Amino acid sequence: MASSSLTTLLILCAVGSLRAQPFFGGESPKPETNCNALLYQLAARVDKLEKDAAEAAKAPVSFAAALVTTPELTHIGPFDTETTLLFKNVITNVGNGYDSNTGIFTAPVRGLYFIVFNGNVGTSGALNAAVMKNGINMFAIYDTQGTFSSATNGMPLVLEEGDKVWVTLWAQKSIFDQSRLSTFSGFLLKSM
Repeated sequence: MASSSLTTLLILCAVGSLRAQPFFGGESPKPETNCNALLYQLAARVDKLEKDAAEAAKAPVSFAAALVTTPELTHIGPFDTETTLLFKNVITNVGNGYDSNTGIFTAPVRGLYFIVFNGNVGTSGALNAAVMKNGINMFAIYDTQGTFSSATNGMPLVLEEGDKVWVTLWAQKSIFDQSRLSTFSGFLLKSM
């Protein structure tokens, strides 16, 4: 589309230049200055669009991890203090933004991401956990229906390059996993 606009502008400038040629020795205004200014503006816009397209074409970003690597029913918590959950079973990590040793996803590029967290209530009978962005609670799940019930939540988040996102299990709550039932995942919708 930008190339089509550039071609059209070049044709218009050329036609304008031909029209501006003196006819029968008369003087005509020179549109070259206007055309040059328009060409410069359009070239700047094309450069920006190409840079934006190159940024968007970078390798996509996506991660998905389950809480445990074993197929056996595994309960985690309750703990006396809030605890960062380590989702150890990494299923997808395109862009290498998720670190299973820390449980933290670090945004490799600035953009709009969609983050989702699903959890299943463990032995405490209640689950309350939050997705944190740089230490600030973005959204949470809460379930007190008893062991084995579950909750899911997700939302789009604007992340700057280097922003960190993780899941915190609040004190006295628990979670369980078996065969990828409790998961933390996200993907880049659009770089910005």
